Amino acid sequence: MQAFFDAASYTKVGSGTVFVHEGEKFPFYFNINRGMTRSFKILPDGRRQILNFGMPGTLMGLSQKMDFDFSIESITDVSLCRFSKDKVDFYSNKHPELRKAIMDKLTYELAESRMHILALGKMSAKERLAFFLIKQNAIGMKIYGQMNKIILPMSRYDISDYLGVTTETISRTFTQFEAEGLITSFKASEIIIRDRRRLAALAGGMT
Repeated sequence: MQAFFDAASYTKVGSGTVFVHEGEKFPFYFNINRGMTRSFKILPDGRRQILNFGMPGTLMGLSQKMDFDFSIESITDVSLCRFSKDKVDFYSNKHPELRKAIMDKLTYELAESRMHILALGKMSAKERLAFFLIKQNAIGMKIYGQMNKIILPMSRYDISDYLGVTTETISRTFTQFEAEGLITSFKASEIIIRDRRRLAALAGGMT
């Protein structure tokens, strides 16, 4: 297993850099060590759909295809660990615990995708933003140990492209949540949850 990790390559990407382009031949998995990314697709009419935000611990490229179905851009400065898909296949066949870890990651990513689809298809704008904030808070607690504080390095424009509503609607809903005592915004990138129970109820329990 140590040989597997020794075979990985490590790199840093500056903020605002598209380091994987949709359709590009890229036979690697990426694991984020530090920072945040956005995975997205550009529709034929030029609109952008953000598929997910990559956090520390996120494993990207979980497919046997040698090209990516989406582009990946760094939101902040990012540190990445890159694994050759061929080497991962080789070591996972020798070490069942590695294969299980990859399958656990894949299962989690699929579950997250289903929740995202449900939010886009059935939720109102308020419910979508509540779902997003509760989800980001859960990630923050897991990674950083933050209880009520949410750090949002992504822009309101990014959030709107992730949730499928306009940027104006996102900004208006943030203001409404503050007025209702659900959150406090100290700045655009820092949110404090004031009433987790009501916010989670608004998210429909999708956490």
